[in-house]
Amino acid sequence: MPAATPAPATANDGNGGEFVSVKGGGGSGGGGRWALLIGVPLIVIALFIAAAGFWVKGKIDPGSQGEEVAFSIAKGATTSQIATSLAEKKIVSSATVFEWYVKWKGGDPFQAGKYEGLRVNSPMGEVVDILKAGPPPPTTVSFLVREGLWVSEFKKLALEKFPTMDPAALDAALKNTHPSLQPAGSTNIEGFLFPATYEIAQQDVGNAQKLIDQMIAAFDRVSQAEGLPDATAKLKGVAGTKSISPYEALIVASLVESEAKVDEDRAKIARVIYNRLARGETLGIDASVLYAIQQRKTNLTNTDLKVDSPYNTRLKKGLPPAPINSPGQESINAALNPAPGDWLFYVLTDKDGRHYFTNNLTDFNRAVVDAKARGVF
Repeated sequence: MPAATPAPATANDGNGGEFVSVKGGGGSGGGGRWALLIGVPLIVIALFIAAAGFWVKGKIDPGSQGEEVAFSIAKGATTSQIATSLAEKKIVSSATVFEWYVKWKGGDPFQAGKYEGLRVNSPMGEVVDILKAGPPPPTTVSFLVREGLWVSEFKKLALEKFPTMDPAALDAALKNTHPSLQPAGSTNIEGFLFPATYEIAQQDVGNAQKLIDQMIAAFDRVSQAEGLPDATAKLKGVAGTKSISPYEALIVASLVESEAKVDEDRAKIARVIYNRLARGETLGIDASVLYAIQQRKTNLTNTDLKVDSPYNTRLKKGLPPAPINSPGQESINAALNPAPGDWLFYVLTDKDGRHYFTNNLTDFNRAVVDAKARGVF
């Protein structure tokens, strides 16, 4: 007869109840415990991996895109720097994930330049595709015209910049374009070709008339903003009994442009010009002589100074008949807003370009000797 199966051990809890021992035999209970110990961490890890994957997926493709963002890559920028810049502009949601993504997908290094089509919250795959394709070809060509150029110098600059431009067409555009402030009957466009950086549309590269029109339009905007058309009223009494027309104020601006080396001197030089006009004296501005002989040189000879030209303000009283260059906005402003003062002379006083101003000829001559002794000129 088989042995009786022993009853489970019990214990009294002191209140009439019993505790039953669950301690198993044969090892089956221990295996379950190990499965539990191993399974729980694995589940946690799996959940973590799933969550991380979901997070990364959200970073790679965040969903709805926003507005287009201007984006440029600087020359020599690293992938890390590009990723940071993309994240700062919110084009991608994580610089770190983008770096990983690029390493995974490849495509770098990326070309420097301006990019189009990048939007806030862009999918990283789309961003990489755009960057891999490189920046689109420029739609415009930049053309820098510096302050103080003569028309003759501008022509040379334009023809060098735009080899397809017809020289005859450029001459015709310069002759036949008439700004609103140009005197009636004049074909001299000197002073009206406003100095600036122009963006020329690719389809207009080489089109002389469109270039000149663009420059005249810029001049009109600036001259209106500064009040040049109202110069006569603005400058009433500034040159004594002499009335100053808008065109004459532009001539003064061109003289200021040629003489001033630092902005702080511009309005003072304008005042010297008006003071000398009021006294009926020659202006004695060597830059006008250089314009008359159409040479850029440091030292004028006696022959140069005696050239018979209406632009020679060493010999001719009053203003030259037309501007002697294209003045910038600061010089136009100075011509319309001369500094208060009774100065009649100025001389270069340091190598930074500052001038010393005085109303006394003896003081002026002393300052000239002093500047020469110090090697200023």
